[in-house]
Amino acid sequence: MVTTYSIQKQLKGLGFKTHGWGRGEVRELPNIILPDEEIFEIVNGIYEGGFALLVATNVRVLLVDKKPLNYLTVEDLRFDMINEMDYSHRLLGAQINIATGNKTLLFRSYNQSRLRKLIGHVQHCMAEVKKQQNSHQEGQKQNLEQISQQLQAYLFAQQQQQLQIQQMQRNGVQPQAMPKPVRPGNELSDYLFAQSLMAQYQDQISQPPVLSLPPTELELPPTSQLRELYNEGMQEIFGQPPAQPVTPAVALPQTPATAAHHLLETNPMRVAYPKLLMALRNRKFGRPSFHAHSQEATSAPLPTLVDL
Repeated sequence: MVTTYSIQKQLKGLGFKTHGWGRGEVRELPNIILPDEEIFEIVNGIYEGGFALLVATNVRVLLVDKKPLNYLTVEDLRFDMINEMDYSHRLLGAQINIATGNKTLLFRSYNQSRLRKLIGHVQHCMAEVKKQQNSHQEGQKQNLEQISQQLQAYLFAQQQQQLQIQQMQRNGVQPQAMPKPVRPGNELSDYLFAQSLMAQYQDQISQPPVLSLPPTELELPPTSQLRELYNEGMQEIFGQPPAQPVTPAVALPQTPATAAHHLLETNPMRVAYPKLLMALRNRKFGRPSFHAHSQEATSAPLPTLVDL
């Protein structure tokens, strides 16, 4: 963790007064600055959230806003994230506009010299990062070219060895005297192994997932008793026997598309199946009468048509 003494020493070297504006933000810098991070420039100013402190280090640009009641706002802008940066100054004050991929920071300050120095340092760091990215891409390109040359040399040597082995076999040379197979170099072998792993896992990722669905409620075991019970329930509910005997359902293989369609469709048998148990109960014990229960609940019998 960075100590307060090291932060005070860096700010003193930059000529920044720590006892004026931005004292709360300066106290938060030891908790934000990394151990190997160095402050190059710092300036007070105003942004859309109010008063804040803008800090430029060798790694990033920091916006620190410390309000009373422990309200803290920290914005971290890496140099490789910055897409565009504009600077303008007037008679009193200057402002910078830092644009990244998804947000834009507008910062104003009355200290034109410090803000101009900060923006110059950020532009220099952005150029260095861009140069490193270009050199890295160029190194990757050269590495691929070297691997391509090694692969061509390996294939050519393997072809020459195959021709040599065929010629020796025609001359009747013993297998023990055959030359050893050509081996690729360490770099080429690592590249070929990585390509084989990528191809293997790419095939596994491209396969669609298999959906396992629970069995439907209409699947019945092939027993005559349950089939007769089901036919009686159908006759009790619909008033007529089914045209064909019910056969046990056979689970067919389902694709993801048909499985989703099966889950969304409305099956009338699922609506009628819960009523089957109630119909069988009424068939065995008799259908309960609403008037009988109401007569038992009342103390006096209801008047009949003769009494009226």
